[in-house]
Amino acid sequence: MKTGLETRKKIIAYIVKKSSSLALIILFIVQSMNPFVAQCQVAINDRLIDSLIRVDWINDQTILVSFGSEAITAMKTERGIVVIDAGMSSGLTSRYRKIIEKEFESDDFRYVINSHGHHDHYRGNIVFKEVRVVAHENALEEISVQWKNQKKVADRLAMIAADYEKQMKELQPGSKEWIELFTQKTRCSFASKDAADSLPVKQPDLTFTDSLNLDMGDVTLELIHLGRCHSNSDLLICVPELHLLFTGDLFFKYGRPSMNEDLQPDLEKWQRSLAWLEKRDASIDKIIGGHGQILSRDDLESFMRKIGDKVQSQDKNRIGIEINQP
Repeated sequence: MKTGLETRKKIIAYIVKKSSSLALIILFIVQSMNPFVAQCQVAINDRLIDSLIRVDWINDQTILVSFGSEAITAMKTERGIVVIDAGMSSGLTSRYRKIIEKEFESDDFRYVINSHGHHDHYRGNIVFKEVRVVAHENALEEISVQWKNQKKVADRLAMIAADYEKQMKELQPGSKEWIELFTQKTRCSFASKDAADSLPVKQPDLTFTDSLNLDMGDVTLELIHLGRCHSNSDLLICVPELHLLFTGDLFFKYGRPSMNEDLQPDLEKWQRSLAWLEKRDASIDKIIGGHGQILSRDDLESFMRKIGDKVQSQDKNRIGIEINQP
């Protein structure tokens, strides 16, 4: 009997290894109903996750690795690999790292840059233990506040994952919506486990106040703090030699700004950042958002206009208040 069980497990494991995403989804659904398939649940789940990780070459030196709405970018330079953002869990980011090493045929990581201090962009820092992490200085405080109570974070993420799983049961398995929920559930489940296991948070160890340039030999990464907007630590990252701009979560398609209304507008820094962007505008061909969105120059220009309008509006309000004061 034991021999028969082992044989069936090996057969299922082989199917898992060779199956397409659709076949894996079918196995994922039936595993709860079949005790023999259920014994391979972890392998099925892992293989499905791997099948849904995308790798897109942006140019000869840059790849975008994404899983649903999560994305990190890696750039191979003369002085090592630079990673922009690190995902929200060690479980997924460890997979991304292996993919980057395979694609670049190198494990020489030099920097990880966190576009801002929200956990879905820095929690995977821990996978790059030997690498310096770059961020704006305000990210340190944001990280500290977010992780005061790891149990609370773990419980909240577990609840979100459970809600995604509940929604999945109401959808057609394998549909676009089902896959989107599966990726979201997976992200939250991995992140919840990290928090429940009290996995240390690797904090940035190279921070700056206004701007910073990273000389990587053949390319230079130019970083500037936009000012308070989506977070208190938002960065714009320009790589002129590769005609790239990384914008974190600052804006989405059509230039819609993503603003935290609880933060006071940072007019002076916004103005300076707009001038910084205008100076580099001609060298930018492709804009990459913090969740893997490939944005257009039109999107960027729309964002710049909207931020400029807000600056002018706030200036007019301020002048009006000054005139009306006795």
